[in-house]
Amino acid sequence: MTINHRHIQPTKPVRGRLDLVNGPVFKTMLLLAGPVVVSHLLNLAIGIADVVMVGKLGTEAQTALVISMSVIMLLNAIALGNGFATITYVSQHTGAGNEHLARRSAAHSLMLAVILGIAIALVASIVLVPLVAFLNSEQNVTDNAINYSRMMLTYAAFFFLLFICISIMQGLGDTVTPLIIMLCMNALNILLNFLLIFGKFGFPEMGIMGAATGSVISRAVGAFIVIVFLASGKYRMTLRFPDFKPIIIEFWNILRLGIPNSLQSLLRNANVILLYRILSHTNEPVVAQNSLGVGFQSEALAFVPLLALMIATGAMVGQNLGAGKPDRAEEATWTSIKTAFWLMLIACFAFLVFPDKIIAFFSEDPAVIASAALYLRINAITQIFQSGFVIIGCLRGAGDSMNPLYAHISCQWLLRLPLSYLLAITFQMNATGVWVAMAITSIIENLIYYY
Repeated sequence: MTINHRHIQPTKPVRGRLDLVNGPVFKTMLLLAGPVVVSHLLNLAIGIADVVMVGKLGTEAQTALVISMSVIMLLNAIALGNGFATITYVSQHTGAGNEHLARRSAAHSLMLAVILGIAIALVASIVLVPLVAFLNSEQNVTDNAINYSRMMLTYAAFFFLLFICISIMQGLGDTVTPLIIMLCMNALNILLNFLLIFGKFGFPEMGIMGAATGSVISRAVGAFIVIVFLASGKYRMTLRFPDFKPIIIEFWNILRLGIPNSLQSLLRNANVILLYRILSHTNEPVVAQNSLGVGFQSEALAFVPLLALMIATGAMVGQNLGAGKPDRAEEATWTSIKTAFWLMLIACFAFLVFPDKIIAFFSEDPAVIASAALYLRINAITQIFQSGFVIIGCLRGAGDSMNPLYAHISCQWLLRLPLSYLLAITFQMNATGVWVAMAITSIIENLIYYY
C-alpha cells in the first residue's frame, strides 16, 4: 500500500490511544505488545482448557479434539490474513490523519467478515466429512472430530467478526480494550466448557460437543460486545452507518493485501493437516497425532509473545510509514527482533530442561508424554531462530505480503512435507522423523526472513 505523503496531516496523540509515531520506540513497543501477549494467552487458555478437560474423557476424545483444532485453524488462517490487512489500512490511514478512510476500511473489513463466515459454513457442509476421514481412520475419533468441527465452522461468522473488531482496535493503537474483552469472553468460555462437557449443576453432559458449544456462545458474546464498543460513540473511532455502503475497491484493497497473508496461514495449517496424515501411517498413529497436537499447544505458549510483537510491529510500521517516518518504522522492527530473541532464548531453555513436566499438564498418557516431550526437545533450538517471525509484521505493515508467502511455500511445502515423509516412513523413524523435519525447516524459513 502506498501513502501519498503530500496529503499527510501531522498526527496528534488521541486521548486513550497509544501514540505510535512519537516517543521512545522500545517503551511504545512494550506498551502496545504487552496487552496483546496477555490477550492471546487468554485466547490460548481456551484451547488449553479444552484439551485438558476433554483429555479427562480419554485419549481418543483428546485426539479427536486436536484433529478438529487443526481443521478449525483454517478459520484462524483466513482471519489472520484479513486481520493484518485491517491493521495495515487502519494504522496507515490513522497515521496519515485520515479518520474517515480508517472508518471506511474498518467497515468493509467487518462486512467481509460476515461474507467469509457464511462462505465457510457452506464449504464446510461439503468437504468436512471427507477431510476429517482423510486425517484419521479410527471411527470414534473421526465421529467426534466431525461433530466438533461442524459446530465451530457453522458459526464461523462470530469468530471472524470478533477477530476483525480486535484488529481494528489494534490498528488504532489500542490493545487494552481487546484485552479486557478477551478476559471476559475467555472466563465465560471456560465456565461454559466445564458445565457442558461434564454436565455440572444441572447442565446436560455433552462431552466433546460441550467444548464446541461453549466456544461458539462465548465468541458470539465477544463479537457483540466489540461491535457495540465500535458503534456506541464512546469509543475513539465511531463506526457510522454510511461507512457500510459497499465500495468494490475497498473490498479489493483488503483482499489484495489479505489474500497472500491468508494464503500463507492457510498453507501453514494445511501443511499441519498433511503432517497428521503422515503420522497416521506411523507405528502408533493415535499417540503420534495426539503428541503433535499437545506439542503445538505447548509451543504456542512460547509463540504468543512473537505473535504479539509481530502485531505491534505491523501497527507501528504502518502508522509511522503513514506519518512519513520510515526511519522510526525501521527502528521499531529491530527493537522487536531483539526483544523476540531474548524471549525465545527462555523458551529454548524450558523445552530442553523440563519438557516432560510441560506435556504432563496436557495429557496423562505416558506414551503421549514421552513422544510430545521428544518433540519439544528436538524443536527447542528452533525457538531462537523463530524470533525472525516478527519480521513478517514489518513486511505486512509496509504492505508487503508476498515475500513471506514465498518463504513459507519454499520451506513448508517444498521441503518440510517431503522430508517428513522420507524420515518418518521411508527411513522408518516414525513420529521422530516428523519432529526432526519440522525443526530443520523451521530454522531455514526464519533465516530466510532475516535475509
